[in-house]
Amino acid sequence: MAVSADIARLAAIAPEYARKMGEHELRNVLFLIFDGATFSFAISLLSETTIIPAFMERLSGSAILVGLVAAVYAVGHYLPQLFGAHLALGRERRKFLMLAIVSLERVGILAIAITAQLVGTIDRGWVIVLFFVAFGIYSITTGLTGPVYGDFVSKALNRSRGWYYGVVQFLGGALGFAAALVAQQIIRANAFPQGNQLCFWLCFCLSFFSIIFVACLKEVPYPFVEPRPRFRDTIAKIPALITNDRAYARYLIARCALALSTLGVGFVVVDGLHHVLSPSDAALLAAVFILSQAVLGFVLSLVGSNFGWRVVIITGGVLIAIGMVGALIGGSLIIYMGVFVLLGGSNAVTIVGDTNMSIEFAPTAKTSLYIGTTSTLLAPFFICGPLVAGVLANSVSFTLVFIIAGVLAVAGVVLAFRIQEPRKSLPLDVIGQSGTLP
Repeated sequence: MAVSADIARLAAIAPEYARKMGEHELRNVLFLIFDGATFSFAISLLSETTIIPAFMERLSGSAILVGLVAAVYAVGHYLPQLFGAHLALGRERRKFLMLAIVSLERVGILAIAITAQLVGTIDRGWVIVLFFVAFGIYSITTGLTGPVYGDFVSKALNRSRGWYYGVVQFLGGALGFAAALVAQQIIRANAFPQGNQLCFWLCFCLSFFSIIFVACLKEVPYPFVEPRPRFRDTIAKIPALITNDRAYARYLIARCALALSTLGVGFVVVDGLHHVLSPSDAALLAAVFILSQAVLGFVLSLVGSNFGWRVVIITGGVLIAIGMVGALIGGSLIIYMGVFVLLGGSNAVTIVGDTNMSIEFAPTAKTSLYIGTTSTLLAPFFICGPLVAGVLANSVSFTLVFIIAGVLAVAGVVLAFRIQEPRKSLPLDVIGQSGTLP
């Protein structure tokens, strides 16, 4: 079980390519780890789970706009991934495409910092509009990056992918934890909005370091490149892709339920601010969230690499369900810290589990397409959930939001038990097809 399905297929289909990429594997894994760790440190100052919702709460006082933060991030992060997958198709190399996208991502971060700087200078209504535009630019570029990175990693790291995801989660989380503590001190020491403004500018400055590490990656031309079709033709392939791969379809159904169950995550800190939390506690909870994501992400990456990713997906749903129970209890900073330990772990599952499950289901030439399809199909659930939750929180209560989220998480766990492990899904003699071992 330690050998993943996609690695077995690549070795069978393109052994010489796998050998040459293996010669650069140590270099690539180190630079990918450096990239992930440094960017995690920077982006922790711009947390869409805690710092940005708390910033929007102070700026607007609207639970609906707080929900819109999560929705905009979901739209940008998930919907464009199919287009990112399309851009990766038909390419012998992926590095330069990665460089172009991550550079645009830094432009989005710059736009956020500039917009936040306008608070107190122009009307707040315009600041809110401009902020969501800037945040949308940043979110879209994070979405475009995913399939391209995933395709590169799936072919570049044949022996150490589980360790790569685990170490990136751990180091990135440890550095992100430190950055979140820095953010807490900055926000506590400076009145609104100066604290947030300083955090956003610091994030922008630090994020440029990771671009250097991407530029240092080594890549060998992939020998079996299929011509890139028109984008509409790529879209047209999706229904058949899903219906012809029943194991992949079951996985998507379970993940849709679990994606919808995250609708309450962005409201946990907002609910706490209405009761026992102070504004600076939002940064502390971001630190807890990131540290938990680091530690559990490391552990779950090794579990998935050695025993399959199905158990990791199930674990993510369990963590969300228990986290929502904790959000209902509330009452103290300690309890909220426990909740964010659970939610950090569940977010790690989304990061490492979705990508690796998609990679293992995918035929070698369609890795980016499977990654993009998964993310794009999950997008409506990540988008609509927070919007509905924002309306419910305004008109009814946060309690109802957390109850619904918990029920959906339990339903997702039940469905996840029906997922077939890709490493066992097909006979051993069907080389080159999804789920095959040599």
